Amino acid sequence: MKNIPNHMTTIALALSCLIGLSACNDSKDTSVTNTKPTTPTDNRDQRFLAAKEGDVIEVVIDDLLPTQGAIGYDQVYYKLGRWQGDFNRPTWQADPENNLVYLNKTVGKKFSDYCEAIGAKKRDDFKSIDELKKADLKNLNSFGCKERPGTELADLKTVVVGYDGKLYLTDGHHTMSEYRELPDGGGQLKVWVKVVGNYSDLKTADQFWTKMSEQGKVWLRDGKNQKIQYQQLPKNLGLLSEANPDGMQNNPYRSLVYFTRDIGYAKVANATDYTEFLWEDWFHKQIEKGLVQPLSDYYLDVKKHVEAEVLANTDIKKDLTISGSATGYKAAIANYSILMGVTKPTDIIYDKLTAKDLGALSLEKDAAKGSATADAISAFDELNRDEIKKDKSPRTGGSLWYAVKYAECGKPQTGTCWGW
Repeated sequence: MKNIPNHMTTIALALSCLIGLSACNDSKDTSVTNTKPTTPTDNRDQRFLAAKEGDVIEVVIDDLLPTQGAIGYDQVYYKLGRWQGDFNRPTWQADPENNLVYLNKTVGKKFSDYCEAIGAKKRDDFKSIDELKKADLKNLNSFGCKERPGTELADLKTVVVGYDGKLYLTDGHHTMSEYRELPDGGGQLKVWVKVVGNYSDLKTADQFWTKMSEQGKVWLRDGKNQKIQYQQLPKNLGLLSEANPDGMQNNPYRSLVYFTRDIGYAKVANATDYTEFLWEDWFHKQIEKGLVQPLSDYYLDVKKHVEAEVLANTDIKKDLTISGSATGYKAAIANYSILMGVTKPTDIIYDKLTAKDLGALSLEKDAAKGSATADAISAFDELNRDEIKKDKSPRTGGSLWYAVKYAECGKPQTGTCWGW
């Protein structure tokens, strides 16, 4: 057999390697390893992703994110002033029966309101002061509600599940902020809320907030009614402070609208979200028209004006004219309430919503006793009354009185400027 030239042997070997690479690679491993593609990490909050519209869920207050830029601090102060009655108040210490009445109207009201807010119905008065002292918001069994939480759906505050799986509060910013500010409340207080939408299928924040705006489930204004972007919304509920730097701004006009309730307007069933802010927006338009003075013309801030000036009395007469102080808090409420109450039911307040849609009362001159107008004037008269009747028995103070006293003095306590 003839000898094959060396260069031919080399060529043959190369061809063999092309046909079967693995056979010729005894010194290096060039095999390819097939790996499965990795699943992208889901960074959404997983706790609420499965929540459906109509579901009732138990959460804590800090789980809830704001969908509005501000709240009315004086409205919050009213509840903080009323709910924290003074167990050591000397006024009725020698009269246990009246002392219990007083504490039920204050401390007891806190628990009753909480039961209602979580859909468990208002509770009855406590039977003894000892029961009141043992009650703690963080322990539902220490006071009990009439029903199981989440039963009364119409009373529950509402949320939507966001693109990020988090819960966005669409109703109840004041209520949740009030309980967040209480010593026995706070951000970890349990609450029950109703889901009115799950938008976790949306991919981005822009998509989510666009949908929220289209559905009227967000109010992108700050404490001065100036438009903001969704990125500027507060990060959590509660009053803005050093302890809560991501809290909500103050909007004094929002408090004003609250105090006009049942005087200039009444809350309607199934009211549109952010009704009070729609009224506030209308207020600013009336100021621009010169139909009412801005709040800066009134003495509202007890830190800047003496209490007597802020709580100075004003009266609404039967002919809807105003007498008494023209600069106190009640004067502002009177002027704005009458402005609301004399609008025509068909007048546009915001977008396509009319005065009737937003609950404006039809105030009438010289209305008879028992009429809606007479009831409105009666409600107005009670705004700045204190907690003691002429016969020295306890009564519920006026919402404005509680708000101003709390703003000035803090928690009701013996020996402070509450006056006992």
